[in-house]
Amino acid sequence: MQDRVQDASPRDPAAGELVAEVMNVRFTVPDGDFAVLDAVAEDGEQVVLVGALGHVREGESVAVAGGWRSHARHGWQFAVERVRICEPVSEAAVQSYLQSVKHIGPLAAARLVDRFGAGEVIAAIDRDPERALGALPGLGSRRLAAAVRSWRDQRELRELRLFLDTHGVDAASAGRIARHFGAGSIARLQREPYAICELEGIGFATADALARALDTPLDAPDRLAAGVMHALDQAQGDGHCHLPRGELAQRAARLLGGGADDVVADAIDMLAARGRVVADAAGRVAEARLHAVEQRLAAHARALLHSDPALELADVERPREGQFVPSDDQWRGVTQALEHRLSILTGGPGTGKSATMRALVDLLKDAKHRARLCAPTGKAARRLSELTGADATTIHRLLEWAPDEGFTRDASHPIEGCDVLIVDEASMLSVHLAEALLAAVGPRTHVLLVGDIDQLAPVGPGRVLEDLLAAEVPSTRLTEVFRQAARSLIVRAAHAINAGELPELVVGEDDVRDFFLIGRDGPQAIFDQVCELAVTRLPGHYGLDPAADVQVLAPMHKGPLGIDALNSELRARLNPDGAPIPGSGLRVGDKVMQTRNSYEHDLFNGERGVLLHHDPDGDRVMFAGEDGRRVSLPVDALDTLKLAYAATVHKAQGSQARAIVVPIYRGHHIMLTRNLVYTAVTRAQDVCVVVGERAALQLAVRRADARLRYTRLRELVAEA
Repeated sequence: MQDRVQDASPRDPAAGELVAEVMNVRFTVPDGDFAVLDAVAEDGEQVVLVGALGHVREGESVAVAGGWRSHARHGWQFAVERVRICEPVSEAAVQSYLQSVKHIGPLAAARLVDRFGAGEVIAAIDRDPERALGALPGLGSRRLAAAVRSWRDQRELRELRLFLDTHGVDAASAGRIARHFGAGSIARLQREPYAICELEGIGFATADALARALDTPLDAPDRLAAGVMHALDQAQGDGHCHLPRGELAQRAARLLGGGADDVVADAIDMLAARGRVVADAAGRVAEARLHAVEQRLAAHARALLHSDPALELADVERPREGQFVPSDDQWRGVTQALEHRLSILTGGPGTGKSATMRALVDLLKDAKHRARLCAPTGKAARRLSELTGADATTIHRLLEWAPDEGFTRDASHPIEGCDVLIVDEASMLSVHLAEALLAAVGPRTHVLLVGDIDQLAPVGPGRVLEDLLAAEVPSTRLTEVFRQAARSLIVRAAHAINAGELPELVVGEDDVRDFFLIGRDGPQAIFDQVCELAVTRLPGHYGLDPAADVQVLAPMHKGPLGIDALNSELRARLNPDGAPIPGSGLRVGDKVMQTRNSYEHDLFNGERGVLLHHDPDGDRVMFAGEDGRRVSLPVDALDTLKLAYAATVHKAQGSQARAIVVPIYRGHHIMLTRNLVYTAVTRAQDVCVVVGERAALQLAVRRADARLRYTRLRELVAEA
């Protein structure tokens, strides 16, 4: 049934509702949202359900609302807009549901149904899972304990989904809510419905629907406070460290609905009085914890700027011959790092940032001083080591994160063995990470921040590198593109894009032809060309591993050329036979990316790797990171991993791949900016191919990313 295409027209193409039993989960997106299910309707018709069904399991019955559609490639499908989980009814559905429990196979499921009956088996196991499951032959004590835990988890999830459905909340949120709140989720939500706002991907609207179903008044203080805090949280997602009071009030009022304008101001004052926000005399409002982080970061930067240099280097001479002879600007970058405890080196591709860092590292080594190097991501750290010849690590590992303690390196326990700390890809630093890093700088350590300010702004709040430059931290900007680098069409294309011009592909005799533009019109033609390049043409021509060495970068997740669609197709071609990992939507052999910091498992946002092995008995998966590490993860921790054959340009910051493929399409116009295309192109080490519509590329290169970020770091650092 898994490969069946629904060719025949449905019996009632106008039907807007169905009740069906799920027989097979054909496909799920690893973020637990979109899924394709094979099901059987009440009248026996086989149907394919598509939509936000990632939480639905085999053997469950669902009542769905939506509509039929005919897909050119996959045939007839019922596109689900709303779903309600029902208890399984038929014997086949009950057996299928029982098999979703750990260590319960088809034979054990059949025995349970024979013993208790299809209509009573679920209730019987609910009453005493140890006794009911313990009667199965061959289920030892270890497997029995795991099966009982699995059953109890599913029972709580069933009860939670029923509670949420009864109160008008989409059941797709239930899994994340259950994982976050654990035992007692229902009681917690009855007391504090707006607590679910703190979950990533579950916003104010979902919490508000639940609260309203529980008869929470429109003007309830908790509701107003939740609306204001969610507006600030959304602002952080946009990169802001605060909002002007008027803009915050407008954003919150839009969330809270009509009539909220008059009471939002009172809610802001109430939150300020409770210490949850900080409202200053200039009319700026910040979430209290973020406000404190920005204040501390500024204090660290001021302390470094106002302290005397700690290095004692006599007779530092500029190299005049040898493998690397620095330019005036490059040498200025080296000497500033020696003369100031905080300095910045910035510049575009081909301007010699890496050579300058290497010259500094070599000089310090010759003088018996110690440099330590770090970058925000593992891939960037490894690349930094290759370019400078010195060991480099990620910032998180430099600061020695411990799951129960946080960063163990701080002012009381600073980074050791470090006379100069060199931080590459510093344009990626959010205020949170920058504050933690500078807090751990020892009393005699110099800090050099290195980055390209023309790349995309950091994913988190703030614009640290830009603000420090604006605060007149001693800095050097490299602008000269050196002759060897200028042979690269990638370097020339990047500089043209940064200047707001289309790349000129005039190839000279000595040029390195490593950048290509392939014109294609329409999303399907672009999609097909991107996949062909990533899977076949580039690996074949350059001798690359298509999964490890080729990276597709696109601006958006959704749509015909979005990350989700590209990942689905690329996985189908590159890992068609990977064994499914139950409960995750992932397969053994998948290329994946960590999507947020998982301190418990020592994996951080943006880290990539491959899922090497699944141990069904231990319910664990082996993750092989790009930095060579092997991490054993429980299956329930895989919800923070997503497919990474294709990724957003934002997620690729700080990383590189030997080959980069970039689709450019007018449908992405909201995201198309000069900074985005520039960042994508500069991720390529050996070759970059841009595929798409010339008009879309013209739109992107002519449109600088002028989105304002509300920050205070510049003025705070400049304070006396």
